[in-house]
Amino acid sequence: MSVRMFRAKIKEDKVETAERAAKELFAAIEEAEPEGVRYSWCKLPDGQTFVLVVDLEDDEKNPLLTMPAFLETMNGLKNEWISEPLSVEPMTSVGTYRLFY
Repeated sequence: MSVRMFRAKIKEDKVETAERAAKELFAAIEEAEPEGVRYSWCKLPDGQTFVLVVDLEDDEKNPLLTMPAFLETMNGLKNEWISEPLSVEPMTSVGTYRLFY
């Protein structure tokens, strides 16, 4: 299992676009029901910083990478919406309740 946290500060004028894209992305994920992945987006109190958490059962097989909606959203995030470089941090789960398991 691999857990990573991505931190993205979104340009103020792109926050609504990012939120709308996230809702569309999660609708596509719900419809596809990919196996081996848990995924979440959360917005911090500053209203511009998003924390994305992904938990993969197998690092070699990220089913999200086969989804056009995911690729489109990540392209917008990386190339249009962020105001600072995307931060990626690996995490080790030491305990959860229904979040990653």
